[in-house]
Amino acid sequence: MTADLGIVESGFGRWQRESMILTARYRDCVVGDRLTTLILLAQAPLIGWLCALVWGGIERDTPSLYFVMVLSAVWFGCMNACREIVKERTILERERLFGLSLSAYVTSKFAVLAFLGLVQALALQAAVEWHLALKGAFLVQTLALWGASLCGVGLGLLVSALASRQERAVGVVPLLLLPQILFSQFVLPKEYFTDFVAVAQKLMPVHWAYEVFEQAAALETDWWWLLLSVVVLFLYAMVLGAGATLALLWRKEI
Repeated sequence: MTADLGIVESGFGRWQRESMILTARYRDCVVGDRLTTLILLAQAPLIGWLCALVWGGIERDTPSLYFVMVLSAVWFGCMNACREIVKERTILERERLFGLSLSAYVTSKFAVLAFLGLVQALALQAAVEWHLALKGAFLVQTLALWGASLCGVGLGLLVSALASRQERAVGVVPLLLLPQILFSQFVLPKEYFTDFVAVAQKLMPVHWAYEVFEQAAALETDWWWLLLSVVVLFLYAMVLGAGATLALLWRKEI
């Protein structure tokens, strides 16, 4: 692989080429591991079908359904990504010796997992819509689910960059998801929030994805707030991806 990268290029050109080669390599690995990929993709329609079973009795969507959908999207992203760096630790350390760009490496992971997350978001949304007519624009809600999934990918890659074993990375995922539930109005009404809880809620990706669903379903949509929520989701994902790169740099120094 390092021979493919070449030694003539420098700066952004080399980074771009590394990213493209690494992305193609990782894509081939994901496509080649058909069983694992099918299991990951099957989660979304299965959860969508389960949501339809639960909410089918009332034949309409509710805020709690929106919350379950966006929490599921974060779960997809975390589970897709949490083992993807730590399982390649030996290969990564060897390729570092040849000047591999860690940011290009993380970007390649993010690019492939982002596409996988988009497919899962569409599958989840379609499975729910098949049985329940959700209020709001389909594409806007799918964008919210994709943004939540990207944040999950960022969290998963950050954990994977810090973990020393795959099983430890997987074991941390519930600890990433529980705060998404605890710091939400579904556990405690907003009027009972302390200042700390109110701030913590705004640090949760699920909160911003849920806001998109709420605004999309509202009779009078606040489009500026909806747009801000989407932008926050995608910025959050980028920051978490950068955090994964910094974590790898930190591990390189110790």
